[in-house]
Amino acid sequence: MTYKISMSDLNSVTDVEYVFGTERLLPKWDEIPSEFKTGNLYTKLACALFYGDSSPNFTMIFLDDFQDEGAPQALNKCVRAHLTSYGPKHEHKIAGVGYMMSCVFEFATDAIVSEVPAGM
Repeated sequence: MTYKISMSDLNSVTDVEYVFGTERLLPKWDEIPSEFKTGNLYTKLACALFYGDSSPNFTMIFLDDFQDEGAPQALNKCVRAHLTSYGPKHEHKIAGVGYMMSCVFEFATDAIVSEVPAGM
């Protein structure tokens, strides 16, 4: 089964899930590509958000299915809800959230350029 996430999935994260965490939309370990298991810019961002560290500076471009003015806030809520979950192992959580983010946006080709967008 191939992992997919939609705008309605992002919007489905409840306030309770945001506060207490969830793993409902986290991809299964075997659905996560190896480059997310070994680390990349998406997982670096997930780690920074998890630990409350400085995020890498970048410009994000939302993919076509996420061209919605509510997408940044919905993604932020979804990512943070999954990062606060106690369920999966840390490696699964970081790789899965990184992969989840890559299904929603890509980094601009000039990659690391400016501040992290508001809400992320």
